[in-house]
Amino acid sequence: MSGMNSTDDLGGGVAGLAARTGWARHPGVRTGPRLELADRAADALCRVLGSWTWLIAASVTILAAGTMTLRHDHAVGGAARLAVALSVLAVLQVSALLRAIRRADRIAAEVALYHLDQARRAAAVAEDLRDELARLHTDVARIAAHLDIAAQPVRHR
Repeated sequence: MSGMNSTDDLGGGVAGLAARTGWARHPGVRTGPRLELADRAADALCRVLGSWTWLIAASVTILAAGTMTLRHDHAVGGAARLAVALSVLAVLQVSALLRAIRRADRIAAEVALYHLDQARRAAAVAEDLRDELARLHTDVARIAAHLDIAAQPVRHR
């Protein structure tokens, strides 16, 4: 089997994967310092804005600010109340969407790592089968040689 003669060909072996998490464990995906600055910034922004902490803090802040504004200005009509409600809804939707994206990314990473592990296992099984086939080939050649020797007529002196 050319090119894939050990499990290390698919990413450094199992020991190297234990210390890394998520996409960093997959050899085909750039992560961390191998990403461009814009990609790292987008990942960080998604982690922050897609967290439960952000969702709760933003909702409470917007509700508190809206409530304070509406209480101080009694002349504010229904349009202002509707704007505050829509702002809270928009923040919740964006945060929920980012949480869904993060979840989809984690699922994709888990599936990719599962497939990578299966490929490693298949490579190991193929290597074992190749070794077994080579041993069987040697055994068959040895048995054939013995049969040739046994089939020759015995010379009497």
